[in-house]
Amino acid sequence: MSPDRVKKKRERGSSLRAQAPPRVANRIFYVVAEGAVTEYDYLTMVQNEFSVPCSFRIDMPKARPDDMKPCKVAEHVLTVADEDARRSRGERYAEIWALFDRDQHRDVGQALDALSGHPKIRVAFSSPSFDFWLYLHYGMYDVPQSGCNDHVHRLLAQRPAFAGFGGKDKRITRSRAEDLLPRVGKAYANARNLGMRCASGACAHPGGAEPGCDLLDQDPSSGMWRLLDSLGVSARFARDEPTASGRRRTRPGR
Repeated sequence: MSPDRVKKKRERGSSLRAQAPPRVANRIFYVVAEGAVTEYDYLTMVQNEFSVPCSFRIDMPKARPDDMKPCKVAEHVLTVADEDARRSRGERYAEIWALFDRDQHRDVGQALDALSGHPKIRVAFSSPSFDFWLYLHYGMYDVPQSGCNDHVHRLLAQRPAFAGFGGKDKRITRSRAEDLLPRVGKAYANARNLGMRCASGACAHPGGAEPGCDLLDQDPSSGMWRLLDSLGVSARFARDEPTASGRRRTRPGR
């Protein structure tokens, strides 16, 4: 096998490689996730694709323990926030983000309470898991999963790029990134739509009879769309908007 074919084969089965972030970025974010692979691979994809045009940089922890529990994620971001507050104003993070899942964790509510009201910390919560956010790149789905990922993985497996995903294979490889990237706007719209249903009381979740459905009741859901908003990525998605004259105006996209 030629060296080029060996290289391509390795890339198909390896996590996405990080490109050099922009030397100068208007905003710097810190993001920590409970998983050790999928979330960070996805963030690498987002940074590789959007950091230069959107002028941001995402810092991530160098040590990434596998399967951190939500309370450990909360501890980590609180420590980072304390360290950040001691920096000079021009060196501080724009925002500090915690990514964690519902799964079968019992400490999600405790973690959310620990981070609630912090001026710098934001949470992107996914239920049943971050993998549901991946599926939203391909379609909408609003059947509660009660913290179980089995059905989400079956839905993802219908995509050729995600054949075998789950279990020991949780990487975002180059081929998977190439399949996801053209659909980031769709994932954003789907996740935001689910979130807006809860905000308006139009969802079917147990606590959704009144506007402001409790976060733990939002099953399925993903708050990753809010992170894309903060990064400025969502502003790059092409949308047709009516003008006062009735004509359609297309917002700049990728």
